[in-house]
Amino acid sequence: MQPFVHGAEYKRVELLAFVGSKQRQSGVIWGPLEPGCLICTSGGRHGKKVGYSDEALPDGTWMYFGQGTEGDQDLANPANSKLASGIRSVLLFTTREPTAKEVAASGNYAKLFVFRGSFNVSGVDHFVPEAGPRRGNRLLRFRLIPADESASAISYDRVEPETAASPADLRDLQRRLAADATAPAAARLGLSEYRSRSAAVHGYALLRARGKCEGCDHPAPFLDSEGRPFLEVHHMLRLADDGIDAPANVAALCPNCHRAAHHSRDRVDLGRRIAARVADAERIVSLGVPSLGASAPGQDGAPGKPAPMQGLA
Repeated sequence: MQPFVHGAEYKRVELLAFVGSKQRQSGVIWGPLEPGCLICTSGGRHGKKVGYSDEALPDGTWMYFGQGTEGDQDLANPANSKLASGIRSVLLFTTREPTAKEVAASGNYAKLFVFRGSFNVSGVDHFVPEAGPRRGNRLLRFRLIPADESASAISYDRVEPETAASPADLRDLQRRLAADATAPAAARLGLSEYRSRSAAVHGYALLRARGKCEGCDHPAPFLDSEGRPFLEVHHMLRLADDGIDAPANVAALCPNCHRAAHHSRDRVDLGRRIAARVADAERIVSLGVPSLGASAPGQDGAPGKPAPMQGLA
């Protein structure tokens, strides 16, 4: 999870320290301490000079331009490639130039960065400026979708695609969603389509788990109001548990394992164990056979009968 407060200002050194980076360039920052996120900075004098700028849209999404200060921008650029993959959370900051009073007090012109929230990348398209020094260049423009870090328990009735009523159907759903997960760099998704695909991936993880936590392997602790095993969906490669991801990168966890995956001292080791369990589950699904030993909890939370495949609708 991230420590930044929406609307609060931070120094660059604080952003670098969070991810463990020594990068000198502005724009997109990443590092080994938080491999599940990218820090993106927006604005400042540069945006005004080149004749285009990142933009907040009325629906809460952002248009964020790619990296590359000369000529066409492309996905070979490491920062652009990481953004286009869509598998990392984006922590977005806007840049504020210091006032004369602040410069006098600090003795330098260091910029300040205002936290605008956690986002996921829904896709990328090209934008060609008609004026300014980048006129005629093909620039990359990423669509950032707000990520709700608390919205991780997705109920079946929010998921619209076809049901997975058998192991073979679940395998087919796995393949389709895995193919969809490679699409962010090809087309920019609208907010409603993004949410629909996100719900499908979450629903798939719940179906794959068959009522058992993919962290501790215990039955779900209770049944929800619809009588279904209650599990939460965790994105293994992100800070925020919202948005599209490949089936192999999401896990259905009990609330205890989910909090531990984010907050425990051994969350890195726990993440590796969860990833290993998910990899085993994905292999079973890919073979089109039932998982072994899956069971749903009884009404009192105790283990019950094997859980049938439940629909997404």
